[in-house]
Amino acid sequence: MKTGNSISYSKFTESLQEQLDEFSKEYQRIIRRISQINEQQLVTEFYSKFKGLKDYSYIINNYGRHMPVFKETHETLAQLKSRLENAHYTHKQSLSLTVSFFEILKKISENSDFIVKNSPSTKKYIPILRTIHANDYLQKGHIKETIKKNYEIKDNVFSGLDLYDEVMKLKNSGIQNRDKVAQFESFLSKHFFDKKTVEITSNSETKQLLFSIGGIEYPIYDIGDGIQSLIILLFPIFTANKNDWFFIEEPEINLHPGLQRIFIEALLNDEYLNTKNLKYFFTTHSNHFLDITLNSNEIALFQFKKQESNKFHIKTNVKPDKEILDVLGVNTSSVFLANTSIWVEGPTDRKYISNLLKLYTSSKGEELLKEDIDFAFFEYGGNLIEHYLFDESVEFNDDEVRNKINSFALSNKIFLLADNDNADGRSAKGKRRKALENLSTEKENFIYRNTIYREIENLLPKKIIKEFISELVKEEENITKSKTIEFERIYYSKKGLGEFYEELLLKNGFAKNTLKSFKTDSGTLMNDYKIKLSNFALNPVYKYEDFIEENPELEKLIESLYSFIKQ
Repeated sequence: MKTGNSISYSKFTESLQEQLDEFSKEYQRIIRRISQINEQQLVTEFYSKFKGLKDYSYIINNYGRHMPVFKETHETLAQLKSRLENAHYTHKQSLSLTVSFFEILKKISENSDFIVKNSPSTKKYIPILRTIHANDYLQKGHIKETIKKNYEIKDNVFSGLDLYDEVMKLKNSGIQNRDKVAQFESFLSKHFFDKKTVEITSNSETKQLLFSIGGIEYPIYDIGDGIQSLIILLFPIFTANKNDWFFIEEPEINLHPGLQRIFIEALLNDEYLNTKNLKYFFTTHSNHFLDITLNSNEIALFQFKKQESNKFHIKTNVKPDKEILDVLGVNTSSVFLANTSIWVEGPTDRKYISNLLKLYTSSKGEELLKEDIDFAFFEYGGNLIEHYLFDESVEFNDDEVRNKINSFALSNKIFLLADNDNADGRSAKGKRRKALENLSTEKENFIYRNTIYREIENLLPKKIIKEFISELVKEEENITKSKTIEFERIYYSKKGLGEFYEELLLKNGFAKNTLKSFKTDSGTLMNDYKIKLSNFALNPVYKYEDFIEENPELEKLIESLYSFIKQ
């Protein structure tokens, strides 16, 4: 992986240089046809200003000095568009050409702004050759010279061997640098050491790093190998400058799947890191990283497959599938299970539960649970649950039992959450529910819970159900009106939310044609609106207290789940 200066990027499909070329060409066309109205002077004036900005490099290197020109372009374009709406027919065509000219200038302005804001301050390389343990036989110069010889990368290489020097330099410099280390120490405290105070110190005689955890010092080699690997990856990231780029080889080395998730989630979600506008480029063979990409729009995936000695086939915008797993050589035996599996019917259930567990631990000051270590999700798909066997005491001696899947062969500790669906106790689903409830009282490693009400969405608090109404109506005036609707929680607890919302809106004077198509024939929300509701509910503005306010059923569910995972 080379990190030279050959990388170019753009906000649009065309590059900035292509936009500049189009700008010059368009000017010649417009100036010939614009004589019908008095806009020639305006176009000429702006052409001279932008032409003076010259080429790509000149614009980027002198962007700050030319901000007034870019700002003026946006303002002029807005004025021209306003005039175009009321222009006389004879002037409309020429004015339209003038607007198109300024649209090009606006795109140049926007692209320049994008490139400047995302230009790397420094490109840093974290090689596959990395360790914290420096000694007389393994020194930082050895790894750096090897990388320089093999990959022609000589600057800004962080192998971990210079961690001691980096810590000393930052801790003995200005407050801004000391704060970077403090932010990293806070991250380690939160995720690995039960929120005990963590401080990275050093022994100047032995030139070794020490970790003070809750007032007790440990040499770094007493910290687990996985956490040491995570420190090598995250220390240079937490101590980076704004707009730095990182190129990381095989970040999964020595990282348990759960630590891989912590690493990615830190890059995506840590508030401190997000202020830095950092960019990360990985090479990886980890199927666990692929799994994490399913839940994020912030990650782009590229597949490289060697075809000849010097030729690769590259696929862009890849989604994880069997072909990728085959390329990586992933077998079923490559997957190791977490301590507890949480069985849910579908993806929105998983999103609700995952978010509520995080909010619960934060609200109660409890230990943060780690997905893929403490728990993992299994989506079983509604009525497909009948194909799984949860009672290990049953003899596999008849066809009905043999045709079922032994659930505890998949996980030895299961929390099963099922939609109630208002199932009659005499129906097959009602009888199955009763059997699972009975089994749940007998087994320590199995808990069955149902949503009490029809679906997990019915467990949402009134606050969220009410505020989501504005997403279901058309036009601004109806959105405003929808925010004044009042109702009680009992009204939606036991019926499909699609049916509830439709009845509520019609009752409050909304015409049918002012409503979006959100209800299924069965009365639930359409799948698209279930996803929209889950994304709406996952907004950080909603705290744990918002979810459980006058909502004891949901509170009890989350408390019992947390307790089961921790026991």
